[in-house]
Amino acid sequence: MKLIAFDGDETLWTPLSVVNLSDRTPTDIVGWPDYSFKAISQDPLIVERDDGAQFALRPEARGVMEALRARGVLVGVISYNYEGNVRRILEAFGILPLVDYIVGEWHSDKDKMLLTMLARARADGHQIEPSEAMLVDDDPFHIYRGQYARLGAGFLQFGVDITDLRAVLAVVDEGRRRETLPTTDS
Repeated sequence: MKLIAFDGDETLWTPLSVVNLSDRTPTDIVGWPDYSFKAISQDPLIVERDDGAQFALRPEARGVMEALRARGVLVGVISYNYEGNVRRILEAFGILPLVDYIVGEWHSDKDKMLLTMLARARADGHQIEPSEAMLVDDDPFHIYRGQYARLGAGFLQFGVDITDLRAVLAVVDEGRRRETLPTTDS
């Protein structure tokens, strides 16, 4: 894999106050694009939104992102949220410098978000095909695996295929191991 993209809510971070990152209420269909976030001094893994909603970064997230970067893998965040909110929460968590690309849009077409991310990566000189990218997402409505399969991209459902983000490293390492195996010509 050349690019691993993570979802935000319920994958990279856990909403602690019932609402997702850009939601004003649990049933919000419009969201709010201009929240601000600040770190909570008592716990470096928790940030608070300007209205008091709190979010907890998965404890292993930073280490996984650092390990992916050390392996030369690009790191992205693809989220059904407003991109500015995603950028600001990553900054509050202190992990924004570990993320190469962010695509946050207020819709569930994450296959289109991946294509946008790949276009940005190509514009930066990275030659990445969908088959060389993977999304890690909790996919609560079971729609993203099919979207990614149609693109030929990888997909791991957090909470089903994996329950700890560190498992992504094993997937990346296994893919690299397969790439270096000698092929047999007949």
